[in-house]
Amino acid sequence: MKKFWTVTLAAVMSLAAQQTVYIGTRSTEGIYRMQFDPATGAIRDVKVAAKTLNPTFLAVHPTRPLVFAVVAAPEGKVGSFAVEPDGGLRLLNEVSSKGEGPAHVQIDRTGRWVSTANFTSGSVAVYRIEADGRLSGAVDSAQHAGKGPHATRQTGPHAHSTYFSADNKWMYAADLGIDEVKVYGFDARTGKLTAGSPLKTPAGAGPRHLALGNKRVYVLNEIASSVSVFENGKLLETVNALPDGFTGASSAAEVVIDKAEKYLYSSNRGADTIAVFRIGAGLKKVGDVKVGPVPRGFVLSPDGKFLIAGSQTDSTIQVYRIDAKTGLFTAVGEAVKANGPICFRFRL
Repeated sequence: MKKFWTVTLAAVMSLAAQQTVYIGTRSTEGIYRMQFDPATGAIRDVKVAAKTLNPTFLAVHPTRPLVFAVVAAPEGKVGSFAVEPDGGLRLLNEVSSKGEGPAHVQIDRTGRWVSTANFTSGSVAVYRIEADGRLSGAVDSAQHAGKGPHATRQTGPHAHSTYFSADNKWMYAADLGIDEVKVYGFDARTGKLTAGSPLKTPAGAGPRHLALGNKRVYVLNEIASSVSVFENGKLLETVNALPDGFTGASSAAEVVIDKAEKYLYSSNRGADTIAVFRIGAGLKKVGDVKVGPVPRGFVLSPDGKFLIAGSQTDSTIQVYRIDAKTGLFTAVGEAVKANGPICFRFRL
């Protein structure tokens, strides 16, 4: 009897410690959610949390029961969802993304504002989070202009993502079409943007996503499958993120750094790898880990012990355990299914 109660108590404690992960998808099924066990890396209870069209990228509010998603409908939209007691999501409202092809959504450091980037039209916008959790109409927006040297990918601006600086005074917007990361002054009282001096990546690189370090900005270049490192507005280096000797077609998708800013990870669609770099005076490649076909988004667990990656082609999600000494990682358990997983966000 004593053994029975010990096992049961351990099981209850494990369930209580589980964390919810919301999953943005490229599918008609909508936003998924799943339960993650931070002790073992096990995932379970993968199910649809809210039905909506192609909610590719998400942002989970740090203190309020809210999730925001871009909606790749015929007209670009950004949606606000309330988190229900069972973890499901209830749509509160949708507002215009102020452009076409919204591709990213982010929450500012005060938790009062949401930003989005419109890939097709090359524009960005900012919204206020109202007291009831709904989004206001756009309080400000900016249209990018220009083009890059790539004949088919850079015929015009393609804003791909937005990020707020740690001090919340700046908003960065990576634009794949013009080889620039726009830098906007951000007024957290009004939500207004003021254009500043951009960060310029190598010609034809195609900046897509960012990882913000203590002093550095790490820019993932989709077209070139590379990472450019900036500090104080100056380009320090650009490193190849593909495996040595790789000659096939590939494009970069996501970049993440750990909390200690010791390791940087970037995914490659085509090579189907996640590159691991050690961060020091520069970036030093540690290795390339083979993952599922066409890896898009991935995320580190809050404690940094696991990496969760999605494979867009075969609609699977795999958990990996990270070796703290090397930054490399190995698969844990079996992959689970979710339709077109693109983005992973923990709700703590």
